[in-house]
Amino acid sequence: REAPAIFIMGHDGEDFDSLGAALGVARMARYLGKPVNIVVGEAGMSFGKLQELLPDYAEYAGLFLTAKQAEEQVTKQTLLFVLDTHRRFLTAAPQLLDLVERRVVIDHHRRSEDFIPNPMLVYLEPSASSTSELVTELLMYFAEKIELTRLEAAALYAGIVVDTKNFAVQTGVRTFEAASFLRRSGADPVLVRHLFRVDLETIRQRARILTGVQMLPGGVAVAECPIEVKNGQIIAAQSADAMLSIEGVRVSFVLFLSDGGVGISARSSGDVNVQVIMEVFGGGGHQTVAGAHIDGGDFVGPRGPRKGVLRTLLGR
Repeated sequence: REAPAIFIMGHDGEDFDSLGAALGVARMARYLGKPVNIVVGEAGMSFGKLQELLPDYAEYAGLFLTAKQAEEQVTKQTLLFVLDTHRRFLTAAPQLLDLVERRVVIDHHRRSEDFIPNPMLVYLEPSASSTSELVTELLMYFAEKIELTRLEAAALYAGIVVDTKNFAVQTGVRTFEAASFLRRSGADPVLVRHLFRVDLETIRQRARILTGVQMLPGGVAVAECPIEVKNGQIIAAQSADAMLSIEGVRVSFVLFLSDGGVGISARSSGDVNVQVIMEVFGGGGHQTVAGAHIDGGDFVGPRGPRKGVLRTLLGR
């Protein structure tokens, strides 16, 4: 109520959990009549799918800003919400944290040492399925008359779906209660299914990764994303998910080229804590879903640094 303006940002390479939660917080701000903007990093696949639907909703015009646009408009009095991450270097626009004094963090990941400094308020609940679940619960108690648009409800629902793998992992009673609220608020499964649709080329690239899966002792599956694949991080994550459906696989890792280094998408069926493994590499996540980025790696040749990353990973 006191803030002159509100900015919201999630992690870089926003997924539907980050975007859905951001739309939910934006709805609360708008209910109070506050100017609000959502700051996004480099446009990824998830934001691209959401953008396809934005022209149908005139109220979202000008809602999304790039990091540069946000820097030009932000003031020290701006209230900044950071969603679905609490680590500075993972945010969509880390430089914004230096330009504001009032910060609120809402996240469902286990607390890391490099927590955003001096937040006004922290809502950190690692037992929750997703940040979208946490924001949905806030919406349920925020105001009796608050109403979500069909897109907002669908985006929040998609956020829960993506982080629970269709309600298969990290799912509790609260998760289904939040999903029920969103369905009553207009979340359309057909619209959610549209958000998750991918083109034929993406399916082919995912198939290339799965074709090269190496099965190792102990139920470990490892694969590499080809260098030329676009949206490697997203396709690697989808492939890591798919690898868990292979008989006998307990944990899966997919390596991919990412910003001058090697990225790792890690998934577990539940009995292996991939979060702890990824934290060794400077990453993090959840027990069943995690990732990391290793600076300086390269995907040149079978004897290059990529093999070294893989050897280190398996040694952990």
